[in-house]
Amino acid sequence: MSQTNSSDRSKARFRDLPLRVRLSVPFLVLALFGTCSLVGLAILSQNELIRYEEYERLDGYQRALDHKMELQGRWAVSLASSFARNPEVAGALAQRDRLRLIRLCYPAYVFMKERYGISQFNFHILPPTNFLRLQRLYEYGDALDYRETILDAVAEKRETFGLEAGLTGYGLRGVAPIFFMDQLVGTIEIGFNFGDVFLQEIKKQFGVDVSFLLPGESEDSFFSFATTFPNAVHRVESTYRSVFVNKTSKFLIRQIDGAPNAVLIRTVEDYKGNTVALVEFCMNRSETLALIRKYRQLMLGIGILGLIFSVGAIYYISDYFTRPIREMIKFAREISVGEPVHPLEVSPSGELKILADSLDDMLRFLQESREKIQGYAANLEHMVHIRTRALRESEEKYRTLVENVPLVVYRLLDDGRIIYINHFIETLMGITPRQAMEDVTFWRQKVWEEDRARVWPMMDRCLRQGCEFKAEYRLQHPDGRLVYVLDHALPVLDEQGKVETVDGFLANLTDRYCLQQQIIQTEELRTISEVSARLAHEIRNPLVAAGGFARRLLQSIPAGDPNRERVQIIVSEVARLERILENTLAYLRPFEILPQRSSLNDLISAVIEEQRARFESFEVKLEIFLTRDLSLIPLDTELFKKAMEAIMDALLDLCQPGSALEVRTQPGDQGVQLLMVVKGVQVSEDDIEHFFYPFTTQPERPKTLDLPLAKMIIHKHKGLVNLRPKDSTRVDLNISLPQ
Repeated sequence: MSQTNSSDRSKARFRDLPLRVRLSVPFLVLALFGTCSLVGLAILSQNELIRYEEYERLDGYQRALDHKMELQGRWAVSLASSFARNPEVAGALAQRDRLRLIRLCYPAYVFMKERYGISQFNFHILPPTNFLRLQRLYEYGDALDYRETILDAVAEKRETFGLEAGLTGYGLRGVAPIFFMDQLVGTIEIGFNFGDVFLQEIKKQFGVDVSFLLPGESEDSFFSFATTFPNAVHRVESTYRSVFVNKTSKFLIRQIDGAPNAVLIRTVEDYKGNTVALVEFCMNRSETLALIRKYRQLMLGIGILGLIFSVGAIYYISDYFTRPIREMIKFAREISVGEPVHPLEVSPSGELKILADSLDDMLRFLQESREKIQGYAANLEHMVHIRTRALRESEEKYRTLVENVPLVVYRLLDDGRIIYINHFIETLMGITPRQAMEDVTFWRQKVWEEDRARVWPMMDRCLRQGCEFKAEYRLQHPDGRLVYVLDHALPVLDEQGKVETVDGFLANLTDRYCLQQQIIQTEELRTISEVSARLAHEIRNPLVAAGGFARRLLQSIPAGDPNRERVQIIVSEVARLERILENTLAYLRPFEILPQRSSLNDLISAVIEEQRARFESFEVKLEIFLTRDLSLIPLDTELFKKAMEAIMDALLDLCQPGSALEVRTQPGDQGVQLLMVVKGVQVSEDDIEHFFYPFTTQPERPKTLDLPLAKMIIHKHKGLVNLRPKDSTRVDLNISLPQ
């Protein structure tokens, strides 16, 4: 009974509250519920997004690990294949000459170990037995019939590579068969360390802790054989066993060493695809959680401020809507007490007074309705202004992104006229966006003349038929160099299916092209060296016999004999062949460079000063343009100087009195460039093609380095050399050197 009375009193007190307060209560409850719901959903969605982002980052790290393992494996098998193709190495292994193999390969092993981290360098004989370990010279003779890479290399007579365990532990190993006189005599194995050094490179690159885990003695136990953590890692959890058995991956959130971490575990397979270990990626979430707490507090603060604002606004609106009722009550009270009624211009009596009061109320509510409509219109105008400003800010963000992306982004009409292009065109082609948009044929005319027959038809199909356009071609920079690009454009069609605009981008592929050219030139030099070595070996013996016989025959012929002159011609030609053979052997003799960071400008200036008198004697004009503050690059100054002297001498031999030689240095995309331009010369395509050919018809220069060795020195510096005729009287020689 007392509870019922208390409830009735509460209801009575609520009914006695002012109308504006009673109207505010339900809206206050709804605002509180809505604010809490939105803040809660925002926090949940934020947590889910952050977890997904952490998973994507860890997944990217595991793909990077796979790529690095694949890359090192291919590197190892490439090195092994290079040594396997060496005739001296093959002969030494065929003769079971262990000391000769050590003399041939041990210096290279030490160099690759110090410079590139090579940890295994082994030779095997048949049946698969270890013949020589350069990393452990005292251990050999053990059977290797458990090594799948070696067995496959012997059985299939091809290179193999992959992760495999050996006597020195796990390694990324590459195995290549060795043939001597077309017979398989054994195999060579080169491997990279698969342990702490490998993982430290991953951590240094991505800032994430990585561990390789092996199964322990207990069922769910795993311990680390390599890790980036300060101490060894030991995991005892069924999840790790499940991943190991099912060959899956798992994303976890765990406390590791008292710190929250996002963890991704997956399996590691060996060469045959067998699971041998687990790899664990651990990313510290401390900063992420601090950021989550910061934004959670910010959202709660904003929610509370919004709730306070909602309470004030609801109370204000309630007060605003109840004010006319209070005026009506006041008006009624004034009528009831006989006071003058100010809102009414007339004060009729009786039924007319009631009607007048009703009309007055109607007019007042109509006025209030108009005020509300005006408020709604003002509110709508304000919202339109806010949306317009947000749209403008979004467009500015998009424009900022487009202007700063390292690509040329453009838009053109169906007639090929460019209506927008970002500022990266200045970096790529050296022209301003305004110049590109003013030229109505720029999209087509930018294509290098030799590529237009291939590229222009695809451009036309894109503009006329709405086909996707994607092509690689060349552009010419204002400084004369060619830029290799990828042009990808997508047409935008209107409702009738006709091309309205075309959006596309240009990506710079020059670095990739230069790397391809360097690889091709290096492979060409290697092939030429192998062929020349075999040819010189085959020519030496019969040439020595013919020379000795001819000299003895010359000594036996009297001075007055008419046949003596003929024999003298044979002797001189044999001597010339012997000199050519000696030169060939000199070209094939291996050498190493000792680079130090030096100034290319200083080196070129020294060469020019030494050669200036010779240029003046030939009446050749020198034009020197050396870029100031050019970056230092790694050079073996002694060998590179000799190479430059040989090249300048060869270019001077092409000149005629009145010719000019322009020498220019300038920064390149990834290094520096040396450009030598010979003007006023007459050379044939054959002269250009065989410029670096060792057996030239020009007079020999005994005090300078030969051109083939000069080209080899440039390639030893990881440089590219390109000789091409610019026109009928000009030849350009361009040397690109990395920093």
